[in-house]
Amino acid sequence: MGWAAVTGLLLAGMTAATPPSAIPVRGGNALTLPAHRHIVRVSRSEGSMLLAAVQQGGQDGHGLRMFRSDNGGSTWKQEGIIHDGSTYDRADLVVVGKDVALVYAVETPDSAGISGSTSRDVYFQWWRYSASKNHWLPDTPVRVFDSTSSSTAYYRAELARDSKGRLWVQAFFREKDASNTLVVSVSSDGGSTFRTQSALAHGVPKRGGGRLISLGSRLMMLWSSHDGHDTTHYRIRDDSASVSSWSSARTAFSDGIYHGAAMSAVADGNGGLHLVYKDNSERLLYRRFDGNAFGSAVKVLEDGDWATQPALVRAGSSLYLFYNQPRSDGTGYRLWVRALSSSGKPGAGKELASVSGFAGYPAAPDVLPSGVQLVCFFGIEPSSGSSYRLSFFSTSASSLKSQTVAAKQAPDEDADGERFTATGGPSSSPPPQDPGVLASAMTSPSQQAMAAGCGGASAMLAVGVTFILMEWGRRRRTRALPG
Repeated sequence: MGWAAVTGLLLAGMTAATPPSAIPVRGGNALTLPAHRHIVRVSRSEGSMLLAAVQQGGQDGHGLRMFRSDNGGSTWKQEGIIHDGSTYDRADLVVVGKDVALVYAVETPDSAGISGSTSRDVYFQWWRYSASKNHWLPDTPVRVFDSTSSSTAYYRAELARDSKGRLWVQAFFREKDASNTLVVSVSSDGGSTFRTQSALAHGVPKRGGGRLISLGSRLMMLWSSHDGHDTTHYRIRDDSASVSSWSSARTAFSDGIYHGAAMSAVADGNGGLHLVYKDNSERLLYRRFDGNAFGSAVKVLEDGDWATQPALVRAGSSLYLFYNQPRSDGTGYRLWVRALSSSGKPGAGKELASVSGFAGYPAAPDVLPSGVQLVCFFGIEPSSGSSYRLSFFSTSASSLKSQTVAAKQAPDEDADGERFTATGGPSSSPPPQDPGVLASAMTSPSQQAMAAGCGGASAMLAVGVTFILMEWGRRRRTRALPG
């Protein structure tokens, strides 16, 4: 099915203030990991642009590619190839002026695990903006970490740039004995060369996951694992210190992060961090790091689900959260954007769509200027048909208060114990219609395996149309990856 036909079906199947555009993919998990920055906004004198690194999973023979939108996400076109050689690699992006730096490495379905391979390396790459050509052009990739044995692998790589202009790359390393090590490397010459530093953690239980992020004048590495019982840890360093200087490992909070990577983090602009994550009980929680320690948890979403994922956005000093929530009939998901207070309390929200089948893995720019449109991708696998895709949503922050707010909210954990429940006025526009009527079906076992992706077999169950199968799939949390 051609791109024009897919987009046409989307417009026919959903009504909204800004109808979604689409990028065809092989499965709804195309934008795993949730912790990654898959989409960024680049400011230019000619106008801002959106760039997204998308793993198409073999759709039309395509792998990891860069896409761009010149009109705020209304339409998307391919900008270039990042890596077509693997249908499992994912990228993490950082904007530097008008250029984009990225790293990519493997991410496999939970059911497949991380197996060793000499090809499972980590690569850094610049995408340089050419004003004369009005294009971002890729430099030759630079290998940061090299797996030299068929029994080892590097995976889940992330990128950060500190206030000194140094580029830091983090990844997890599967050792020959199947244990996991958190490794880090740094470049002081703009990514031409990288120097591996001492490992930040050894013996990470099962598969690791986390977020490497700049907090302004300091760098933080926050991590947990697939263990289900592991606590969440972090290490931090001052940009003014020597590159080898990191704090000792500290406990961020006692609860773990679901699969280590079911999280979205954004710097608060004042040396701290906003974090929304899914704990091992499958609840969405908010915590703030104030520069010294993490605060108490605030429950953002009461009903847990294996597939629920967050995408946190800071627009100026305001916080907004995109997420997916199971439908009450167990046959699909509702897609939401909601305001959060500076302490993480859920505020006014807007339902973007209701999908029969699977819908999840949101991805949004982590930081936006005040007053611009809030934008986000969701992966869509409708309950029947053939239009697997990333659907793009755009809405204004001011529109949240004019929409019906129906999602249940849980109390925060303030000392006074008072419940906080989100409220909203009556809807001033028609309710979002179900894009599941567009239909989507996989035709071969190989397509089914790819579409299940990070969710493993549970993502396939989520596509099913019966309540019994949906409920069974929701409980099979150990078979679903966060990312």
